[in-house]
Amino acid sequence: MHYICGMKIWAIVITSFIVAFSNVTPLQAHTNGATSVHEISQEAAPRANLEIKKDPTGGYNVHVVTNNFVWRPEMASMKHIPGEGHAHVFLDGRKIMRIYNEWFHLNTYQFSTRSGEQLLSIEFVGNDHAPYTINGLPVGAEQIVDVPDDEIQPTSKNDNVVQIGLLVVLVFALAGLLFRRKRAK
Repeated sequence: MHYICGMKIWAIVITSFIVAFSNVTPLQAHTNGATSVHEISQEAAPRANLEIKKDPTGGYNVHVVTNNFVWRPEMASMKHIPGEGHAHVFLDGRKIMRIYNEWFHLNTYQFSTRSGEQLLSIEFVGNDHAPYTINGLPVGAEQIVDVPDDEIQPTSKNDNVVQIGLLVVLVFALAGLLFRRKRAK
């Protein structure tokens, strides 16, 4: 009986700490949904160059200059047609959005969780979201952007409230279990 009660206490403690102190981060903008890849030759591969300019109001304006690729936003999530599709955008290794044409605005305030140099990359995908690859490597472009301190996603005050609330619940749960355990003796 004491063993089971002790295990319940430890389960509550471990679960509460995991929930209370894990980072609450936004989910990725879109799920991949791809079950395959589109392996293509070097000659057939889309090519891209990123032209990135700092926006005076914050973030970056990005021009994806492409060759050998047809943007087909109206076909997103539809049947694959070689050479067509859209792109997935990643910042600091985290997928943040889809793009359907050659221009987009990188809102660092919305998507950056830290300041400093970060890798911005785009990955060409077919209409079905499966990535175009050459020898298993994704086809796209990448460039470093420097995110200023004043353009990062602020820490949510609600995260602190949730953590404090979970700690209060944990304390009451532990007190209740300990009281029950002493009463059972």
